[in-house]
Amino acid sequence: MTDTLSMIEPVLRTLLGAESTKTLTTTFAQLDWAEDEITHAQDRHRDVADVLYHGFSLLTATHERMSAEFVYRAHARELLGRVADGLSTKPGTSVEVALSLIQVSLTTPLNTTAFGLYLRMWRQAGLPDLGEPVKGFDEHYEAIAASGIDEFEALARRKLAVPDRVLALVTCDGRHHGEPVACRRAYASAA
Repeated sequence: MTDTLSMIEPVLRTLLGAESTKTLTTTFAQLDWAEDEITHAQDRHRDVADVLYHGFSLLTATHERMSAEFVYRAHARELLGRVADGLSTKPGTSVEVALSLIQVSLTTPLNTTAFGLYLRMWRQAGLPDLGEPVKGFDEHYEAIAASGIDEFEALARRKLAVPDRVLALVTCDGRHHGEPVACRRAYASAA
């Protein structure tokens, strides 16, 4: 889909303007990334692949920086992992916590505990290595302030919770991508 969109992007820019075109292309890219992450999650968690198939509704970007592929994918992976593990999808993700701490750092310096939480969330999200200037710092901050970081993490995830971020109740006809499947969502909706 994004290949086709990139071919018509100059026309869209003329018709819609640069900002609207950027929003549209980002949205379509995120759709592709979401579908790709669902497929990867299904491969990792075959026992709940049928449920993960319906996980698309959970994968809404909640921050403008999720327009970056690696950030969005990390957010989606965590949410799909929670579905696979039977955990709540409402609390803030590691990416959401890290992004909120970036926002805070633009206004005021992060204290030891907050910066330790930032490093922890970055690592937990599986984001790219931050390189030499901070290599190994997360272990240092964990040693100094682990219990405070734990408290900040619980608070941040709770404050950043998305109350309606739940697996949508869908009516599944027992077919995924046109193929018949044994989907427990089909049985649940038929009852």
